[in-house]
Amino acid sequence: MASIAADKSLFHPNPERSATLPSRYYFDPVIYARECEEIWFKTWQFVGYIHDLKEPGDFITTDLLDQKILVSRGKDGRLRAFYNVCMHRGHILAEGKGNKTIFTCPFHAWSYDSTGALKAAGNAENVAGFKLADFHLSEIRIEQLGHMVFVNFSDDGPALAEMCGEIIAEFRNVVPRYDQLYNLRRDRYDVKANWKLAFDQMECYHCPHLHPQIMGKDAYLEPSFDIVEREYWATHYTHGNTKVIAGEKGTLPYEFGADEEINNSAIWWIWPNLMFVAHRGPSNLKTMHIVPDGPECFVMHIDNLIADDPPQEKTLSNINYNRDVLQPQDLGAMEGQQLGLHARGFFQGRLMVDRERSWRSEHGTHHFDRLVWEAIHGQNYETD
Repeated sequence: MASIAADKSLFHPNPERSATLPSRYYFDPVIYARECEEIWFKTWQFVGYIHDLKEPGDFITTDLLDQKILVSRGKDGRLRAFYNVCMHRGHILAEGKGNKTIFTCPFHAWSYDSTGALKAAGNAENVAGFKLADFHLSEIRIEQLGHMVFVNFSDDGPALAEMCGEIIAEFRNVVPRYDQLYNLRRDRYDVKANWKLAFDQMECYHCPHLHPQIMGKDAYLEPSFDIVEREYWATHYTHGNTKVIAGEKGTLPYEFGADEEINNSAIWWIWPNLMFVAHRGPSNLKTMHIVPDGPECFVMHIDNLIADDPPQEKTLSNINYNRDVLQPQDLGAMEGQQLGLHARGFFQGRLMVDRERSWRSEHGTHHFDRLVWEAIHGQNYETD
């Protein structure tokens, strides 16, 4: 692994004194390679929903960067995660999702049960010293959080429940009927920007300018962005403009009434790459999962979780507005920023963090960027 000295920069542990991360942190392949090792392969990663893993034999498969993952519920009811690779010659073992009690490799038909034990290997009886028990699938650390399933390639670090388990109580407090939520639709975005830019937008300094339909003069949200920070997750609240919502001068971006199940908007994020949004209206929660596709591209999946079945029209207008208006505004800004970060005349900007931590303050961005910095450099903030 290439070594990286801490950049000569003005990034500082005190948000009120800090610059942004240096521009090269958003495109340098060496930085990206370090992030893969120190962030992506050492943190809890969302892989799916418990809804797909209810019964013995249920399984899902997914990818994280270049790693293939298989999650299965065994006959004993236990969830397990494995590297999705046959221990014979390295072929992918399973694809998609479904229900199986035996996973048979399509290459040479080695077969494994849902605990990962090798059950059959053709001609094994004629191979000297061959023992089925020597070729168990390689397990990956796994944990359930609410209705979600996570894995972690590292055995070190805190349990997920210890790190952010309190977030589920917040979901239930803010999102009525949380335990009835189901995924109505997944929206995919392929974004030409570094993955960190998605979380650098954890501020509302940009909101009245980038999203005038929802925040600003005559908009349904008041200028507000209250942040509650924890070490590895945070909650951000914005407050509804009660006069506009009640029908006074102003416009609403999508259909909702004066008194809804959710009356304000909330955003949560969990380190390093998962975000949740609850918008005003009937019970809803959007899961926003961001994964890099190289130093300057990322893929974002938004799962639109709702409680009503069938969905109300106002619920559809909510999620369609997010897809058709809000996300294009945010993602367009990220792509424009990615282009500008290559400028030879730009190295670092200044985070606009005020003492009052007002709605225009960028301390939420600093919170995330500090975790990135310390994953790469530890607590070394000394400049060269």
